[in-house]
Amino acid sequence: MLSQEENELLCRTGAGTPMGELMRRYWIPAMLSEELPEPDGTPVRVRLLGEDLVAFRDSAGRVGIVDELCAHRCASLAYGRNEAGGLRCIYHGWKYAVDGRILETPPEPAESTFKDRLTLKAYPTREAAGVIWTYMGPPELMPIFPEWEWMQAPADQRSASKVIQECNWAQALEGDIDSSHSDYLHSSDIRGRPTDHAPTLVAEDTAYGFRYAAIRRPDHAGDQQRYVRITLFATPFHTFTPPNKFDSSRQGGGPYESAVMRSYVPIDDEHHAFFSFTVSRLGPILARGEREAGPETNWHPAGNRANMHLQDRTAMQAGNWTGIQGIRAQDRAVTESMGPVAPRYREHLGASDVAIIRMRRRMIDAAKALLAGAEPPGLDPAIRHDQIHSDDRMVPANVPWQAVLDAPDLIRT
Repeated sequence: MLSQEENELLCRTGAGTPMGELMRRYWIPAMLSEELPEPDGTPVRVRLLGEDLVAFRDSAGRVGIVDELCAHRCASLAYGRNEAGGLRCIYHGWKYAVDGRILETPPEPAESTFKDRLTLKAYPTREAAGVIWTYMGPPELMPIFPEWEWMQAPADQRSASKVIQECNWAQALEGDIDSSHSDYLHSSDIRGRPTDHAPTLVAEDTAYGFRYAAIRRPDHAGDQQRYVRITLFATPFHTFTPPNKFDSSRQGGGPYESAVMRSYVPIDDEHHAFFSFTVSRLGPILARGEREAGPETNWHPAGNRANMHLQDRTAMQAGNWTGIQGIRAQDRAVTESMGPVAPRYREHLGASDVAIIRMRRRMIDAAKALLAGAEPPGLDPAIRHDQIHSDDRMVPANVPWQAVLDAPDLIRT
């Protein structure tokens, strides 16, 4: 378990906190491009790491993410007029560019240099593959932009989705790197896995974070084979789970494989945005109907703590393990049920929690090291983000688990 002090360090991400300062050193997915569909459109409130911001797309299509409050009298720029190359406050007409420069201060005398001596807080943005990213750290320390695998795919072979989840970022992410829970929580939805419900878990650090394997004995395979499922954690809040693989020839298609990257971006300490990025390596996604239905209202799903995540007790009695429909809804139910910030100091961790322990320790150590002057992990320009992926495979018992990623052609079946 973590102490209360360590739990606070892990979970608090506001400006000036150790974890908040660490996360500000990375490029962060802020919103989907579809939330700002057109130039000079409606500004959109964005809350990231406890900061209230406004995003807008100017007349040239450039995206700005700036402080919500006008630098003049602190009126909200979410009410602003987005026009003619900038966002104008409706209170006194001050106008801002996407980089925070003050373009006009109409009530001031014509000879005033007031606007040249002030700027509005603004963060750099980068738009890629339908997602708007931002960097909130010191400008002189901005890292290279990570080119993930899914960003390289044609538009019809990738997708991005977003859901607002009502709990701290860390407890939701921990569910994604927990290989043992799926044998229970998702048992009504996932079929065909070995019935070995107590996998051997092994982990190792990497330049981007860490990777770990859940190793199971397959049914009826004796001691000859193992089922190896590898999950990745990439700092500061990304996960990679093995791709979905199946033959869709019955539907007129061919072999199909889709890889998934997920990001758990803190909105504040009690809410986060869950982003899911999918790439289909062998064909279009939408043609096979893979994309899930969107959330009910403003990125919030219908199920929540107040309505017990729409749990159906009749369905439970009829054989559905959770009574909750959908794998992601099941994950959301249990992580939100822990409360806005999970009390980790009340936990009792076991052998199945290897990855949870590793993630917490890596992030806490990285935040403390940053305070001492060290560079954050995962920012080495030599890291090939497009080659970071996970996998699962049946392998001979004597083959090291790392070969599933490092030498897959040697064990491909």
